[in-house]
Amino acid sequence: MKKRIVGIDLFCGAGGLTCGLKKAGIDILLGIDKEDYSKTYEKNNSGSQFWKTGIENVHGKDILSKISLKKSDKFLLAACAPCQPFSLQNKNRNSKRTSDGRKNLLLEVIRIMTEMERKPDYIFAENVPGIDENPVFVQFQDFLHSLYYSVMTKVVNAADYGTPQNRKRLILIASKEGFLEFPKKTHGESLQPHLTVKKAFKGLPPLKAGGQSAKYPNHFARNLSPLNLTRIKLIPKDGGSRESLPEKLVLECHKKVNVHKDVYGRMFWRKPSPTLTTRCCSITNGRFGHPTQDRAISIREAARLQGFPDSYIFYGSGIDSQAKQVGNAVPVPLAKVFGKYFLQLN
Repeated sequence: MKKRIVGIDLFCGAGGLTCGLKKAGIDILLGIDKEDYSKTYEKNNSGSQFWKTGIENVHGKDILSKISLKKSDKFLLAACAPCQPFSLQNKNRNSKRTSDGRKNLLLEVIRIMTEMERKPDYIFAENVPGIDENPVFVQFQDFLHSLYYSVMTKVVNAADYGTPQNRKRLILIASKEGFLEFPKKTHGESLQPHLTVKKAFKGLPPLKAGGQSAKYPNHFARNLSPLNLTRIKLIPKDGGSRESLPEKLVLECHKKVNVHKDVYGRMFWRKPSPTLTTRCCSITNGRFGHPTQDRAISIREAARLQGFPDSYIFYGSGIDSQAKQVGNAVPVPLAKVFGKYFLQLN
């Protein structure tokens, strides 16, 4: 008989990882984040409590006291620290002159684990590719090795695990159980076909820029200025880019340097979406235009591209807050696959 796995989700955000792990059958009792996503997290993840606090204020003994592990329980700790300090889009990621405290958050995870009388049986961490070269991440791995964990890291694409989005992330898994291997891909060549934007958006009613659906929660789109509405109408449907714009509508910064080519672009119907960011519902921040409608994608459409069910409602003041919650999330299908993997180890 398999034992119950009890988990905590550090840096839980709006709960994408928690949702996927719970769908797999792991009992996530606690999520912790400094952002106030308590309403989104707790209303969508029954039985999971949210602590709003910075990780530096969290102590291992308090976590263990809260979750009250039984001797027969297995214990999973998830630590998906913010990725922005290490992202390739962050021009200061390698700068020694720029102090970003988020780079050291994994050191706080080391401290929390050190304070735990009972150490986790399993570890899951997700971040951007390239973080494995960062000294803090190396220190985190060395710490796990010092406690005799088996540790594996690998860059995976969420699209290969049933997410309708190309989202490459470095995953770390660790276990006290010994041998590890990464879950096999479920989608791709010779497997199930990748899920597409068209399949993800199926059934959602059309919207105009600034419009909202009364039937589907969070299905509302950002309003556009008259100038940006003119621009998006001139972008060809199904994957068009700003290269089709007349010169008078091209921004001066785009004329001087041909960078950020996806800005004002539309998604392709028959492909997974590009990687969502915290600005995923803005056409001025990436290829986040709807394939055929003259607007950016809605919050609900973005949520579907992250694998959230329509019943998962995002709360918060305005589109920017909700887009941040969605864009920062670990894709639900990816989390579910790894949750099932940990259960197989159990």
